[in-house]
Amino acid sequence: MSLKSSMRQSRRFLHAIQSARARLPAYSLRLRLMLWYSLLMLLVLGCFGLLVSILVSHAVNADSQSEISAETQIATARIRTTLSSQAPYWPAKLQLKMLDTYATPGITIEVLNDQGHRLYASDPDSENTPNLNSPNLKINSLSSHPVWYTVNADGGQALVGATAIYAPATGRTSQSRPIIGVLLVAKSLGDTNAMLLLLQSLLFLTGLIMLIIFLVFGWLVVGRTLRPLSNLVKTASSIAASLAYGKRTGSLRQSVKRTGREDELSQVVDAFNNMLTSIEDATAVQRRFIADASHELRAPLTTIQGNLSFLMRYIEGIPPAERHTMLADAYGETLRLATLVDELLLLARADANLGESHQPKQPAPLVELDRTLLKLVRQMRRRLEMEGSTLKIVIGGIEPVRVRSDEESLRRIMINLLENAIKYTRAEEDKDEGDITVALERIDNEAVLSVSDTGIGIESKDLPHIFERFYRADLARSREGTGLGLAIAQTLIEQLDGRITAESQPGQGSTFRVWVPLA
Repeated sequence: MSLKSSMRQSRRFLHAIQSARARLPAYSLRLRLMLWYSLLMLLVLGCFGLLVSILVSHAVNADSQSEISAETQIATARIRTTLSSQAPYWPAKLQLKMLDTYATPGITIEVLNDQGHRLYASDPDSENTPNLNSPNLKINSLSSHPVWYTVNADGGQALVGATAIYAPATGRTSQSRPIIGVLLVAKSLGDTNAMLLLLQSLLFLTGLIMLIIFLVFGWLVVGRTLRPLSNLVKTASSIAASLAYGKRTGSLRQSVKRTGREDELSQVVDAFNNMLTSIEDATAVQRRFIADASHELRAPLTTIQGNLSFLMRYIEGIPPAERHTMLADAYGETLRLATLVDELLLLARADANLGESHQPKQPAPLVELDRTLLKLVRQMRRRLEMEGSTLKIVIGGIEPVRVRSDEESLRRIMINLLENAIKYTRAEEDKDEGDITVALERIDNEAVLSVSDTGIGIESKDLPHIFERFYRADLARSREGTGLGLAIAQTLIEQLDGRITAESQPGQGSTFRVWVPLA
């Protein structure tokens, strides 16, 4: 992945955040949260007010019925003392002086005969006699237990309890006694309704005040809670503006201030800051990669350009042997340049494949890794013999191993490791050449390929960086190379879902191990 591509992706991400902010109204999330919580608060307050109203109304109604029942018992007992034992049972004029004297305030008592004619009224001037012709009240269907209903009286409502009056018992059972009238005891609901209305008004006002207080404090609390998101948007917008048209990359060092709480918003802020750090690190790696690649490409190009320019200017006066030497140097630098370009293209293709690794793909073919390794070792031995080298490639333990992978990628990995071992194991003039040991074994569910040498080794300070592109340790600078071999090997191994490790001791040698999942 190039620097330009990395910068383009970061600008796209930050521009998307800025565009989303521009499309949505200010505080949209804050407003939506407040609306949802307000609806929930309204629902809770409404249910609470309805429950209180129902409970209070039921309690008041029960109290009214209790008063009416008490008056009914007293009136019934008094009426029985005035009845005769023979029909028509009723006296010529029904008088209930005790009820008139001790009548409960707000209670109205009326007595009707079986024909519905009024025989007694505690308020004889009242014209609001309850309507007995209502289909819900029939005298013949009454019993000794009150039947409850409401009527309109005196411009308001009244609760009425209707109780049957039976003929006196003269040796007959209570079931055979005829109903000779009905006792109506009514209680005005004016005060009760006024109290319930006052209660409902108080509940409404209290709920409204609580809702307003909730909205005010909720708006402040939600705003304070969402402040990290606002800071995140501002930071993203600032970075997007600074990266527009490739102005600069230093703004990636910005970060969002983290809250002291360990909550979801803190996780979002941490993820955003980590993303900025990763983008900055990737950008720094790409910049260093471009600088190193430019340096590596400039050296052979300078040699080629210098030699060809000198030949073109002084070709007639240069001896043939010197011309041949200069052309050979230019040709060698051209080969080096071609190798470097091929390695850079290989890395670019490997990076592209790693970027698409999340997409579904066809299963890789089966590869017999042990046969591929032995074949490659034979080729390397033949090449060393043709070069006249005394360096030996020793085969350690080789187990039959099959993996699902790309055989060409595996060959390239093994070639890079073997060439790296050959390069840094070749002896100096005063030293004997060493050995390279190749082994292949199974460990758990992985195939492990190891390449060990007895070369110059790697210092501990350089070991963490040897897989970086163009990185060359101090001990390795005396050998020819571009610093891309191990980087290519690691990239290809990661593409195959494997990993690579390295161990080394300066002056004693190095061991590289490649771990690949078994088929």
